[in-house]
Amino acid sequence: MNTHHFLIKVNFFLLLFFFASSQTVFAQREVLYEQYVQSPMTINPGFTGVRETFNMTAMFRRKWFNIQNSPSSQTFTADGTVANGKFGIGFMALNDQTSFFTTTGFSGSFAYHLAVSDEWKLGLGAQGGINVLPVVDLTSPRNNTVLGSFGLGAWLRSDRLYFGLSKPELLTQNFGNQAITSVYRRPLYIMAGGSYELNDDIMLLPHILFVQEKDHELRFDFGSRFWFNEKVGVGASYRAGGGYKSFSAKVDYLQVSAEVQAGKNIRLGYFYSTRQAEQIYASYSGPKGIHELMLKFVPSPNGFQKY
Repeated sequence: MNTHHFLIKVNFFLLLFFFASSQTVFAQREVLYEQYVQSPMTINPGFTGVRETFNMTAMFRRKWFNIQNSPSSQTFTADGTVANGKFGIGFMALNDQTSFFTTTGFSGSFAYHLAVSDEWKLGLGAQGGINVLPVVDLTSPRNNTVLGSFGLGAWLRSDRLYFGLSKPELLTQNFGNQAITSVYRRPLYIMAGGSYELNDDIMLLPHILFVQEKDHELRFDFGSRFWFNEKVGVGASYRAGGGYKSFSAKVDYLQVSAEVQAGKNIRLGYFYSTRQAEQIYASYSGPKGIHELMLKFVPSPNGFQKY
């Protein structure tokens, strides 16, 4: 074998190993965080139980279908209420496959809901769980590292408006003696949105999200969904900012969505993001967007679910 080509392959593999190892540290939870439009509980435990009925949502996500071993993930969230709606209880699970590495995570959430006026209610929530990451600690023979997770959130809402403030990850993490704060993201989320009936057949659901992370530029997402006759929904959102302050990295992208209420209990959805592939995959040609499929099941719906 040509020595030059061999060295290139070795260097590429080492780069891939380092990239995938560091990426899994934050990408595992980041997948859930990006599904906040379909399930706000993923970034704010204060939302747990807001819909006042039991909900289950499963999503399948795949990046860049034309790239072999490109990242894919499966997520599951469920929440409901007890004690006549005073308390919300939720559960989230994630399996994330990045190249040759697999990560998993599980967390539970709890919220207390109280009326602050005749029109407004406030949900105060907490969530905690574990993340299992395939990162090798050189001081230990273990091939997986288990990290705890803990976060807090508040969700204020009326029939037409909502406001959310949350920090779903508060813990500082370490692998042995090595801190991983630089890649284990602990974002602060500020979210607002609402629902407006434009006429008897069309409902507008706008939202905006601000995200602050250490060593990152301020990020914001804004978008809207339209529901027609509470049967078909289409929407779009745009993300801007959020790159590392130390170097310019374009992270802006557009997401479009389509949903259909397939029955009283079932909603189906498809989501496409125009995000570019990470640098390790940059040499591959062809479309590199992110595709997501959603299945939402509500055993006993109490009306049309806006969120």
